[in-house]
Amino acid sequence: MVNDDMPMKYNASFLSGASAQWREIRYFSSVTRTYRRANVILPCGYTTKKYYPVLYLLHGIGGDENEWKAANPEVISANLVQEKKASEMIIVLVNARAGKDAHVPENLFSIEHFRAFDAFREDLTECLMPYMEAHFPILKGREYTAIAGLSMGGRESLYIGLTKTDLFGYIGAFSPAYGLIPYTNHGITENGLLGEAGLRLSREHEQDTLVMIVHGTADTVVWDQPIHYHEILERNGTDHMFYLTEGGHDFTVWSNALYVFLQNIFKE
Repeated sequence: MVNDDMPMKYNASFLSGASAQWREIRYFSSVTRTYRRANVILPCGYTTKKYYPVLYLLHGIGGDENEWKAANPEVISANLVQEKKASEMIIVLVNARAGKDAHVPENLFSIEHFRAFDAFREDLTECLMPYMEAHFPILKGREYTAIAGLSMGGRESLYIGLTKTDLFGYIGAFSPAYGLIPYTNHGITENGLLGEAGLRLSREHEQDTLVMIVHGTADTVVWDQPIHYHEILERNGTDHMFYLTEGGHDFTVWSNALYVFLQNIFKE
């Protein structure tokens, strides 16, 4: 599904004096055998007497749990909630690099680095999600759980979301990077995490899962890869949202993508 009427503008400042709460957490990962960090955004008026849906938000290849702060996701979310265009939710800014060393390596483009991102699927589902459910009032169930990311985080969001449809009811990929289907780029060749046949929703959840892909028309990093993913999903019969927007491989695209995504998740 291509929607050319997506709203692309968002308010860059709070509409009221209310503000979200930020918390930094540390959880133990049985995948990396280390303690790992994440940032948690709690909605305005947060209370432990209420349960909330949750969005896990993934960064790009050179980022970490702090990269999304550049987009002010707490502002975008708070304004949408106040305008009654989005649901109250908990947003978790993760470190999607699930290796023993969580720091950004000097060489971003290596198979070892990519594998650390791929390993985040198990770190997320086996370690971080149980931690969040044990320490915060989170609604359980795929209908209350979303995943989204930019660039490399978009690749991983599609990979995790499409292979774990029992856990995620909403999947957002903003300028998703190479890696889901066979490719060669930056001197690296991969067979693809899913392949063309696997780039689809499971039959069980093809009618009740939101998949959204966004692509910047001036992107010179992932080029037309997001369009290829969109075309494969179409050929595979997987209904999804897809739109092009002005901008490159940057937060001009990603901030607006988040703005649109938040308005389409956790709907009654």
